[in-house]
Amino acid sequence: MKIFWSSATMSSRFEARTALISTLLLSLSVLVDQRMSLPILILTVAFNFNVLKALAKLTPLIAFYVVSCLFLGGVDKILTMVALLSLFLFLYGLNPEEVGFALMYFRFPPRFAYSICISLRLLQNVSNDLNNLLQLKKLERFSYLELLKRLTNIAIIRAISMAESLKSRSFDLDMRISHVSKPNLKDYALLFSSIILALLSLL
Repeated sequence: MKIFWSSATMSSRFEARTALISTLLLSLSVLVDQRMSLPILILTVAFNFNVLKALAKLTPLIAFYVVSCLFLGGVDKILTMVALLSLFLFLYGLNPEEVGFALMYFRFPPRFAYSICISLRLLQNVSNDLNNLLQLKKLERFSYLELLKRLTNIAIIRAISMAESLKSRSFDLDMRISHVSKPNLKDYALLFSSIILALLSLL
């Protein structure tokens, strides 16, 4: 049983351009009007049910935030935080390379686009490594401090390996050609729903 979500588990298979635009619209909607938090949460889960599974695994973190809000104030922002977290999980499930291509399609500098792409890929890999270490911890019974040390070492090795791999292939950001897939009906439905909620938040 996996404790944290993996990239394979969270895969949403949405076209990156429409997913990025929709996420931006939904994020702005919840910031403009907090009453949009619940509709946005429902919409995100409806289009990717794995988001709900990931939120369930993050229950301890959400519970800690709820208790903090009860003592420090800001209870009205609990649902907003959960909605924004669901949007992050939705983005997390996208293919990192497609996200990079989508950013370049929107005329972002290639260096920025691939920084986001590589960061997202590294985050997914580290998440998978954390799942593996948690499984190993059940067998070897090492402390959480040791788990953190091992995870840090693995993350550093992965980052160095990725950098060396790009360098050995003479990776040139400016020479990369972006390839974007064509949106399907599900992508258009997500985009249309996001536009509707964005307009409602302005009323």
